[in-house]
Amino acid sequence: MDLLEHPKIGSAGEQAVSGIANMARSLSHSLNGTISVARGNLLLLKTRLHDPESQTLLQEAMNALSQQESLARSFSDISYWESYRSQRLGVRDFFEQRRDRFAQFVAEIVLDIADDTCAVNTDPEYLELAINALIKNAREATANLKQALITVSVTTPAANTVAIAVSDNGRGIAAQNAGSIFDAGFSTKNGGHAGAGLWFVRAFAAAAGGAVSAGVNAAGAAGTAMRVTLPTLEQNAA
Repeated sequence: MDLLEHPKIGSAGEQAVSGIANMARSLSHSLNGTISVARGNLLLLKTRLHDPESQTLLQEAMNALSQQESLARSFSDISYWESYRSQRLGVRDFFEQRRDRFAQFVAEIVLDIADDTCAVNTDPEYLELAINALIKNAREATANLKQALITVSVTTPAANTVAIAVSDNGRGIAAQNAGSIFDAGFSTKNGGHAGAGLWFVRAFAAAAGGAVSAGVNAAGAAGTAMRVTLPTLEQNAA
C-alpha cells in the first residue's frame, strides 16, 4: 500500500484525522492558487527574456514550480482520507499479519514486546500508511548503497508506550535539515511526491495521541532512525 494510494475514500472519520484532511485541502488550494500565478508570470518572462542565462534561470524556476505542483497533488490526495476508523489493535498481531508485505523492503522486523497483549487505539490502515512512509523514506536514503539495510523494530520503552522505529544505514540527516524534515513541503529530493510523507507521519502520530522523532542509530552507526511512539491501551480496555 503506497502512501499516496490509500483505498478508503468515504464519509468523515474521527475528528482529529478529519482535521488533517481539512488542513491538507486548505494547503492544496493555497498552493494551487500561488502556483497558477507564478507559472503565468514565468511563461510571460520566457517570451520577453531571450538571453541564454535568463532562459536557464527561468527553466530552473519552472522545474521548482513543478515540484510544488507535485506537493499540491499530494495534499489533495491526503484531503480525501476522512475514512479513519480507530479500533483496539494488537501490536504483535498487526505486524505478524503484515510481515510479508513489509519484508519486501525491510531486512529485519524485530518485535521486542514483553507483553503480547500490548494494544493501541488507531486505524490499522493508517498505521500501515505511516510505516510505509517511513520505509519509503529509508529506501530513498539508501538508494545509492550497494548493501542497503533497513530494519523495523517495535519496543515498549516506557509504561503505556509502544515505539515503532524504522532504521537505515543511509546518508543520515544533515544538521541544517534536522528541524524541518517533518514540515509540510520540505524535501531534499527533486520531483516526486515531495514533502508530504513525513508530514503525514507526524500528523497521524499526533492524531493517535503519539509523536514522531528522528535521530541517529544506536551506538553511532551510520544512518537514521525514525521513531513513532503511540500510547498503549490498558489490558482491561475494551
